[in-house]
Amino acid sequence: MKSANILKFDSGKVIMYPLRFIKDSGSYATSPFIVKHDLSYQEMAENLMKTLESSSIGLNPPRDTESLFHKDNMKAMGIKNMKMFHDGSLNVGIFTKDENYNITPTINKGSRKGFHYTKDRIVIPLSSSIEELAEALKEAFEKSS
Repeated sequence: MKSANILKFDSGKVIMYPLRFIKDSGSYATSPFIVKHDLSYQEMAENLMKTLESSSIGLNPPRDTESLFHKDNMKAMGIKNMKMFHDGSLNVGIFTKDENYNITPTINKGSRKGFHYTKDRIVIPLSSSIEELAEALKEAFEKSS
């Protein structure tokens, strides 16, 4: 299973990052963090493929410096604090399972409550074209709030 998240900000900034799964624990946002601006959904889909390749399953959580929320990583992404992370942003979660992409919109409940996944998951085959993946991402972002 591979997993990643995509954050899209009102400013046009897009941040993508893979997740590392830890047995009996959960998942952690880890590097590499891809930061781009004004991506089309096609470009987003192409970058997502690279991001998913970095997703992993491990025995230990990432070191603090590898974490998305480490101060140096947040600074490098141009995010000063958690409020800024949530203000004007949409988040979509993607994971692969059973030969499918599972793409889930979220509801942004702000810096105190975070992003909540909806039940409105979009499922397409891993064999889908980049164009089909781009269309599914577009649909997921349109359903996010």
